[in-house]
Amino acid sequence: MSSTLGIKLDDATRERLKTVASGLDRAPHWVIKTALIEFLDREETALRERLEDEARWARYQETGQAIPQERVMQWLDALAEGRREPCPE
Repeated sequence: MSSTLGIKLDDATRERLKTVASGLDRAPHWVIKTALIEFLDREETALRERLEDEARWARYQETGQAIPQERVMQWLDALAEGRREPCPE
């Protein structure tokens, strides 16, 4: 199901939208929809990552457990060399 949502654009933005849409041989509606979907995908990913980071930080504050940087660097070096080693815990 879809529904219509109106937005207000100033004249300069509306002209930019028309120019881009014309250059892509697409309707302005398609450009707006595509841009909105890409923005939402990016922002949802950023939000999910921030929440994961906050959960990790809270877990560290509770337990004090962390992976030493030296072990992480060894693991990353192995990955860069094409060796698949289990992620350090």
